[in-house]
Amino acid sequence: MEHLDIETLPDRILGMLRLEALFNQKGYLICQSSGERIYNFDEVVTIFIPLSPSTDQVMAVHSDRAKAFIQSLLLTFH
Repeated sequence: MEHLDIETLPDRILGMLRLEALFNQKGYLICQSSGERIYNFDEVVTIFIPLSPSTDQVMAVHSDRAKAFIQSLLLTFH
C-alpha cells in the first residue's frame, strides 16, 4: 500500500473547499451514487479516488449511500 504523500493532504482540503464553494453557489451537490441532489451539506461525504500520485478525483456522496458506494468501488478493484 502506498504511503500518503504529505502534499496530498492540502490538495484534498482544497478539493473539499471547492465542493463547499460549489454547494454554496448552487445550493446543492449531486450525489455520485444516486444522481440525486443533496441540499444539506452536513449529509455530504467527500470521497477521494487517487488517479495518480498527485491527482485525486473528488466525489460527493450522500451520507446514507456512502458505505455502499465505497464498497461497490472496492469491488471494482478486486
